[in-house]
Amino acid sequence: MSDNRILITLFQKNFVVCAALLKLGTAAPAGDWLKFSEEQIRGESSSAKLSMEIETPDWKRTLEINADSAGDSKSLIFITSPAKEKGVGTLRLENKMWNYFPKLKKTVVVSPSMLLTGWMGSDFTNDDLLKASSLAKDYSHKYLADEKVEGENYLVVEGMAKGDAKVIWPKIVVLLSYKSCLPVYQRYYDKKGTLIRTLKLSAVKEIDKHTIPTVWEMQPADKKSQKTILKYQEVDYDTSFSSSHFNLKTLERD
Repeated sequence: MSDNRILITLFQKNFVVCAALLKLGTAAPAGDWLKFSEEQIRGESSSAKLSMEIETPDWKRTLEINADSAGDSKSLIFITSPAKEKGVGTLRLENKMWNYFPKLKKTVVVSPSMLLTGWMGSDFTNDDLLKASSLAKDYSHKYLADEKVEGENYLVVEGMAKGDAKVIWPKIVVLLSYKSCLPVYQRYYDKKGTLIRTLKLSAVKEIDKHTIPTVWEMQPADKKSQKTILKYQEVDYDTSFSSSHFNLKTLERD
């Protein structure tokens, strides 16, 4: 089968799965919606170029990033711009993480307590950037009442962390589009049920056999004048990596 035929077949498969979910609505297991969206966004493997715009009341800066991932257990991220931070990297292998700082020639282990830390001063955490947790696998799910935001109705799914799951958010509420079957809003709560932050996903595009939101905006609940916007510039899915790609030697390259 030609590459074009394969591409069309995969698009049709994605459409069929989404159409089935839309037809079933809340009759489908809530986790099926989240599984579909994660498969679309993550894929089996990927290599992406992204920009990260960090905005605070006092300053604003933009980072350019290369991000590689394989499955749900391997991730490697490098900053490519600006020059003063070029080469700063983060590696994840299963439940272990490291940050590398080339100017110091120093590698630092990311402890579990640092998963909530903002990556490079952004509103995205180490856990976010490295996709260390899975909403579909690590949480139990139930439907809440539909919610209307800016004139559009959304299917609402509540995720509660499973007892044995190693996650940092006890509760996540997802608002899913009835058009794309993808998340549009994700709200993150602490153990007390307090809203900590909201992720808005937009600019949905079909890229390399996947339908994904290409703009991710993270907004802290207690800092309305602060946000971080992550934009996908390029994405290649089903990328083949060498067996030695995801390791400390690759992370520490100069």
